[in-house]
Amino acid sequence: MGALSASARRGLRRTTGRQPMTMGPKQRHRGPAAMLGQLMSGIGSLAGLLLLLVGLPLGLARFIGWPLPQQWPTGEQWLDWGRQPLTTDFVVKAMACAGWLIWALIVAAVVAEIVARVARVDVPRLRLGKPLQAVVAGLIGAVVISLTSAAARASGPPQASVSATVPPLATPTAPLAVASPAPAAGVAEGPAIIHVGSQKYVYVVKRGDYLSKIAKAWLGDADRWPEICDLNWHRHFPKVGGTLRDCDLIYPGWDLRLPADARPPHGATPVKPPTTQTPPPVVTPPTAVPSTAPSGPALAPSPSVTASPSITASPGVDSPVVVASGVPSTVPASPSPSTSASGSPTPSASSSSSASVSPAASDTESPDASADEHGVQVSPSSWLPWGLALAISAAVVLVWMQRRRRFSGQPDDDPPTMLPKPVVRVRRAIARNPELARPAATEAEQPALVPDLAPLPPGGTGITGDGAHAAARATLVAVLASGGPHRPDTRGEVIIDAATLATLLGPDVVTLGTWPRLHVADSVDDALTVVEGWLLHRSRILDEHALTDLDELRQQAPHEEALPPVMLITETPPAGARMRAKVALGLGGGLQVTGLLLGEWAHGPTIEAAADGHTKLVAGQSADPIPARLPVLDPAAAIQILTTLREAQTGEPPAIVSPTVPLTVVPLHASRTTVAADDEPQRSSEARPHLPADVPAAPVTTAGPVKAKLRLIGPPRIDGIVHDGRALRAKAKELAVFLAVHPDGVETRTIGDNLELDARISQAAQRVHTNASNLRHVLGRAAVPDAQNAYVVKGGGGYKLDPATVDVDVWALRDLMRKAAIASGPARRELLTAACALYTAPLAEGEDYEWLAPHRETVRRWGTEAHVLLADDLLADHHSQEASDLLDKAIGLDRYNEALYVRAMHARHGLGDADGIRTLLRALTKALADLDAEPQDDTRTLAAKLRTSLEQR
Repeated sequence: MGALSASARRGLRRTTGRQPMTMGPKQRHRGPAAMLGQLMSGIGSLAGLLLLLVGLPLGLARFIGWPLPQQWPTGEQWLDWGRQPLTTDFVVKAMACAGWLIWALIVAAVVAEIVARVARVDVPRLRLGKPLQAVVAGLIGAVVISLTSAAARASGPPQASVSATVPPLATPTAPLAVASPAPAAGVAEGPAIIHVGSQKYVYVVKRGDYLSKIAKAWLGDADRWPEICDLNWHRHFPKVGGTLRDCDLIYPGWDLRLPADARPPHGATPVKPPTTQTPPPVVTPPTAVPSTAPSGPALAPSPSVTASPSITASPGVDSPVVVASGVPSTVPASPSPSTSASGSPTPSASSSSSASVSPAASDTESPDASADEHGVQVSPSSWLPWGLALAISAAVVLVWMQRRRRFSGQPDDDPPTMLPKPVVRVRRAIARNPELARPAATEAEQPALVPDLAPLPPGGTGITGDGAHAAARATLVAVLASGGPHRPDTRGEVIIDAATLATLLGPDVVTLGTWPRLHVADSVDDALTVVEGWLLHRSRILDEHALTDLDELRQQAPHEEALPPVMLITETPPAGARMRAKVALGLGGGLQVTGLLLGEWAHGPTIEAAADGHTKLVAGQSADPIPARLPVLDPAAAIQILTTLREAQTGEPPAIVSPTVPLTVVPLHASRTTVAADDEPQRSSEARPHLPADVPAAPVTTAGPVKAKLRLIGPPRIDGIVHDGRALRAKAKELAVFLAVHPDGVETRTIGDNLELDARISQAAQRVHTNASNLRHVLGRAAVPDAQNAYVVKGGGGYKLDPATVDVDVWALRDLMRKAAIASGPARRELLTAACALYTAPLAEGEDYEWLAPHRETVRRWGTEAHVLLADDLLADHHSQEASDLLDKAIGLDRYNEALYVRAMHARHGLGDADGIRTLLRALTKALADLDAEPQDDTRTLAAKLRTSLEQR
């Protein structure tokens, strides 16, 4: 589409039944003769319409009369007609009936068009009346446009006016996802944004405005209106809706791009940025956690971030928007003129000197992420906007679901591991900003967060500078993070040659393995061949539906195959392939195929990216404004985030384990290989955590209950409280869960990093001490109050739950599974039965602690393992009914685990229940649809085989 001329594009216009809010024929300034000619054209169209409405029925009535008989024909008359059917009188009357029918269709079409133009709604096309309706629509449109335009010009064209203050722009709750939506009815004028380079002006669009008038005012030549049309052709305007497919129609609220040599007319006032107070950057010592207190950087409230599915990365008139049906921005909005002029301050100044302790994954970790109102500083050389950070966070939920699906029930098969550190930092940064609507850990329906490809101009964009490779890595992540399981049209794909991929990610790229959304070609020529094939395929689909735009295709043919956005990432093509790349990327502008080329690009804009992502246009001309800052990622962070995204989308772990993507087993699962607490109920003093010398080691009194009962399977609670005292704090309850999933103890600093997200490092330590004291007190209320060195013991710079005085159900489940792994016979079945009875709900049910997911899934895995192993024993002994009941309960606890459905099918087969097997397969298929996955072929084959064997009995 990008190669079509303006005249060819006008030939593609389709007649619509809407009255536009703003009409603006792109005409040159005309004299009286032209105005008279246009007026006569309108009068002629009106005369033709009246001739059809009045002349046709009068002529039929005058020359033919009423064609139908006055009474029903007799039998004799029917016989006479059968002997000689085609008499002259019959043919004339039949033609008269057809004429009256055509007249009735014309009247219906006129009424429909008038109602549509008054109410400003689309008119449905009648199957038998499409040609007539199109003729009527054309006549009425010609009458309205000619007469109103001539009247407006006769009274003097309205002068282009620029508002001294920014008029309020209408902000819909969500961008409109329609091809050419009609803006709000009844609006005769409104503000539009005029872009001149990187500057913006407000232009008041009024009824009767036209592009030649804008060209005259801003370019000095009314005949240059085609340049404005070409720069804005097929641009979508998400703020108010609509796409420019007809340069005769412009609407208030649209932001029009002008050529770079445009000059604002006298009195034009630039758009003033929203008055938002920028908080000062936080500079912290190397071990400090960046403050998220009210005095520190925080996300601005509405309109920057709202609770609705639309999340704006940062305030601004033209800010990229994160939407459930559209795209979360990969770049922040352009900063204010004063900020960009002097260079926007980057968060790296504070983040590079900030550090924190490891999350639950490890006790030693690199500095934590810092954040500001625009995004997350993942590391000194990696920065992500909030939209992309949210997309990565949403993928984490799918990761845990995929791991649940592929767990086979064997304890040594694919042990649970922590997420990569950059992903943990992104999740923690989002948790520190409650204004962001982060996805819940149990949501099956993922928000369709699609990083925005629009900030990069359509076609090809060259990128140079110190941050070119870092920006390309982040673009690769942004495209592959796009979309969700239920929105295939938004799941972007990347075409890249192997050499460029290795340049961006280094030798560790082999850890990614195959990925359906990442197409790696052998060379640049092969990559262009793939692009050309996709362009041809998409063009054929559009031609089959007689459409020119993918947005219209999705609206009118929602069941057509998914055609997601595609990004070509490669080095600037060599001389022999540049023209080929220019043509392919030019045609791809209307087919959602874009390109990011490393190096200067002579056939399009070239931007220079600094190491921190800030950009400037260095060559060429861009139809869209260049983003002020692009996300950037270093190779290590990029490869780890890509590994997480791939696992979320394919369900497969990393193809190859490498030091770049370290695998850290969840501490709770690692403790399963150590000595169980029940094997050593009375520990020696040497086995206790090291205590400071000034703390007396008094023995625990044995009177009363020996252990306090901490129950974490299901809602966390302390059972058997018999003594009076203080209540359990909410943070103390969270601390109890955190210590339970770290049975070997955890440092105070790590506790503060995970639990006290809104506190400074010194405050966090004090809060941890307070909450530990409260937890110790309440545990004592359930056992022996004021016992020394019991319940929660302190030593070695951290805290630990004392297994000699605290009975934790999670630890009991762990010990049962450890013992069952080495037992056999009835003893093994007894242990597995106890484990199944103990696991009845998720860990800390009802809580959504940010750090909880790895540990919750570890305990869920133990429960699934117990049910699978016990079911195998029951099936081996032909206890099919007991196995079936047990597995039904297990599926209720873990609906995504395919191994449970397979065992349940065997149990149904033992009961002779063919319908039950079919029901299980349908339930599994429905559950896996949340992951955009299907049951494995082996599972389908097994289900068919078991049903067939039952039917043949």
